[in-house]
Amino acid sequence: MGRNNFKLLLLICLILTLCIPFKVIGSEETYTISYSPGTLFHQLVRDRTKAVYQRAGIKAEFIPLPHNRSLISSNEGIVDGDVGRVPSVEEKYPNLVRINVKLMDLNGAVYTTRGDIKDYREEFLKKYRVGYVLGVRWTQKKMEGIKATTVRDYPSLFEMLLQDRLDLALATEASAKSVIQSLGSRAIKIRKLQPFVFTAPIYHYVNKKNKTIIPRLEKALTEMIEEGYWDE
Repeated sequence: MGRNNFKLLLLICLILTLCIPFKVIGSEETYTISYSPGTLFHQLVRDRTKAVYQRAGIKAEFIPLPHNRSLISSNEGIVDGDVGRVPSVEEKYPNLVRINVKLMDLNGAVYTTRGDIKDYREEFLKKYRVGYVLGVRWTQKKMEGIKATTVRDYPSLFEMLLQDRLDLALATEASAKSVIQSLGSRAIKIRKLQPFVFTAPIYHYVNKKNKTIIPRLEKALTEMIEEGYWDE
């Protein structure tokens, strides 16, 4: 082997050696996923999404951001994704790509302490004193143009209901459940009316630059659902 060929072989070996660590680092990339800490429901969605990433073997860091900022940051690629949203976000945020297996359902319900109200009817929203948490999109849309009381969080909402300052409270079911459980025996008068006021599927979204991880996430989520991972 000539001197020049030997030098070329050494150079090739050096390049290959240098490339190996970069491949390992790439496979260990940590993805930043944002969520809204202001809602109990989004924290629940965060926990489910975190479990899916763990099952898929993908490292992820979950960072709190204001509700709208989380979506904007995910769409712009500042973070790698948002833990979960309803499909309607795709209209306004085109850079978000859906993990096309449903994480869970967002169910909106009406709660009351009044014994004379047996079930939910649309006309009740104008007839009775209604309250909801400011910033929850489905409630704001539902109550658009209708007089209502707004509060900063769910504990405040249910306190007003218990104090008879509201007749009806609009709340995301998962968030309401957590608050009602924390109230203990005080919550015995609170009833959830049927049917639901609002229901929509929740999907995890990643920025389009990260679409290569979608098949792994879909596979992991499908397996967990089939196993009944979150069944009560």
